[in-house]
Amino acid sequence: MYIEICTHLSHKVSHMRHYIKIGKWFHYKRRVPKEHINYYQNTKIIQVSLKTTSESVAIQRSTILDKELQRIWSALKITPSFNKDHAFEKAVEIAQTYDFLYRPSEEIATIELHKIINRAQSIEPDIETNEENVSAILGGYKKPHLSLEDIWDDFFSFNKANLIGKTDNQLRKWKNQRLKAIKNFIDIIGNLSVEDITRDHILTFRAWWANRLQEENMSPNSPNKDLTHLKSLLFFAQDNKNIKLNAEALFARMHFREIDSEKRPFETNYILETLLNHNNLKGLNEECRYFLYAFADTGARPSELVGLNPDNGDIRLDTDIPYIYVRPNRGKELKNRYSKRQIPLVGASLYAFKHLPNGFKHYYQKPDQLSATLNKFLRVHDLLPSENHTVYSLRHSFEDRLTSVEPPDKVQAALMGHKYDRPRYGDGPSLEQKHKWIQKIAFDLCAILGS
Repeated sequence: MYIEICTHLSHKVSHMRHYIKIGKWFHYKRRVPKEHINYYQNTKIIQVSLKTTSESVAIQRSTILDKELQRIWSALKITPSFNKDHAFEKAVEIAQTYDFLYRPSEEIATIELHKIINRAQSIEPDIETNEENVSAILGGYKKPHLSLEDIWDDFFSFNKANLIGKTDNQLRKWKNQRLKAIKNFIDIIGNLSVEDITRDHILTFRAWWANRLQEENMSPNSPNKDLTHLKSLLFFAQDNKNIKLNAEALFARMHFREIDSEKRPFETNYILETLLNHNNLKGLNEECRYFLYAFADTGARPSELVGLNPDNGDIRLDTDIPYIYVRPNRGKELKNRYSKRQIPLVGASLYAFKHLPNGFKHYYQKPDQLSATLNKFLRVHDLLPSENHTVYSLRHSFEDRLTSVEPPDKVQAALMGHKYDRPRYGDGPSLEQKHKWIQKIAFDLCAILGS
């Protein structure tokens, strides 16, 4: 027999309670408001066991449940009070102390009611109910809208420890590449909440890049970078913002196939007779001119050359074998751990650093600016043999010239700053060993300078 109990709570509460007793067990029972009936699959009456035979416990649990249902229904009307700053994060923390994964009230309203009851029942009946705890468990805080732009600051802070050692230029490039990916995505897809991003959105973004690749004959490097950076942002949101995502699935098989670089090395005779010919370099500023000489006979990366710090002993002209020391310094990060190395100075590179004993001043730690200036000069003066040649081609040329004299693989890797695939023992090739082989490919200064 159903016995509906409408009672007053002595000195504590004085309004109607929605619970009934079926046999010896108490149940919660209430009619769903018409405006919210769609959330309960057209069920007009909510009725679920309170899992207690104690009327005092039933009163407490039904009171909690009724209060939270009212809160849920209010939330569904988009009540502004659910938008308080940090309320969601605090609710997550509280809810987890009760072994529940926090879910906002909009979600809880659509799940089976007995799961809501289970949350209410987690609160001990013999202690004073904390309203904040109840709200956390039953979803009384609205989940904030977090877009890619919103999580950027936290993402950057999270990665700061990994950015220590980068130059200002390297840090700027790191940030700009990721901000560009965010901007491109928002321009094409919109400023969505991160949790609303689906695989269809990523596919649409990829299709936009595919069209650009075809129309502008671009390299797949740019779209692949965008996809990689977006994936890392969504992984951060998934792992650190309590946002339900499957970042791995969103980006599975999205990258474009990389195409082998079409950049070509310079022929050795072309470097000697044309590119480094001092008559062809008139009008080029002094640092750029000496950079070309240094680059041609060291093969060091542009960032490595303009990052040399003589105050730390990176340029040594006072030894039996002059050399430069490529290594990380404060504010300068190397590409990888194999890049740290000493490179003997010979031929054109020795000539260059005798004129730049204190290193690069104007272009110090500005490799992009230097490369842009040089490439523009070489194009304007018709000193690039094809569109597939840039100033960086000198590094490829250095490697080819080195290969032609057949040094040991370990020596070649040590000069180029490449990984040596066999186990490494000791300190690697000595400065004397490297000098022996690099001397074999040094440019003849007389031919370059015309004297």
